[in-house]
Amino acid sequence: MKPIIINSELFVNEQQSDGSSRWTLASRLGDMIYRAEELFGPRDSSYTILGVEFFGDIPHIWYPGNRQHIVIRLSLEAATDLSQACYQMAHEAIHLLAPTASNDANNLEEGVACYFADLYIKEVLRNPYPPPSLPSYRTAFQLVKPLLDADRYCVRRLRDQQPSFPKVSREQISTAFPNLTSENVNFLISKFDRSSG
Repeated sequence: MKPIIINSELFVNEQQSDGSSRWTLASRLGDMIYRAEELFGPRDSSYTILGVEFFGDIPHIWYPGNRQHIVIRLSLEAATDLSQACYQMAHEAIHLLAPTASNDANNLEEGVACYFADLYIKEVLRNPYPPPSLPSYRTAFQLVKPLLDADRYCVRRLRDQQPSFPKVSREQISTAFPNLTSENVNFLISKFDRSSG
């Protein structure tokens, strides 16, 4: 494997000229979790977040050892790009809210993850970042975005009823978002398929 030169900004903390410390992935992850919990409700703290690593082409969360531990895996490509690393990590931070130790996210969860990643990059890094390029993520994002733009706490109220995204029912979605078509409600509760679209 070709050696990867990791952007030092991601892990090396240096004191700035004004006396403050530079934010690394570790401190940014803490900030992301705080912001995600503020918007979407508390995370399941029975899982221990071990940290972040770079692996392969597809960012995801990993449950090493089946011990209620979670690692965020960012793509190898993100190891050299702060914006990309933060976008991917913010997306994965949503999956830390209600881990299931399996690959059963629904379209609602993936749409919220895309929304939060976009929001974090715009509000914190103040850096434009392109919307999701894969149709499956883009469709979920485009359906969830207007709901959260209209009411940033609508998903928090939904998670007050059912903390696990994959367990949110058709009735709960229909009640929370009465203007959604039944087709869109069915889409949101359906299992996410990365290759669809």
